[in-house]
Amino acid sequence: MSTKTKVTVLPVCDVCKTKKAAFDARTVFGSWANLCSICFGQYGTGLGLGKGQHLVLVPEKKKVIV
Repeated sequence: MSTKTKVTVLPVCDVCKTKKAAFDARTVFGSWANLCSICFGQYGTGLGLGKGQHLVLVPEKKKVIV
């Protein structure tokens, strides 16, 4: 399992609800959440198998109509 995953849209942080999430990770409470960098530092358990992944934004491919 990679510590990074590609996404086309960054979700909103499930904890603070004000910033874009940078991680999909397990929290110190046991549940999983989309976390911004600040909330990940406070509540995340790390990256890797069973811990979490860093979300990498990649542009969505546009369809070309001919």
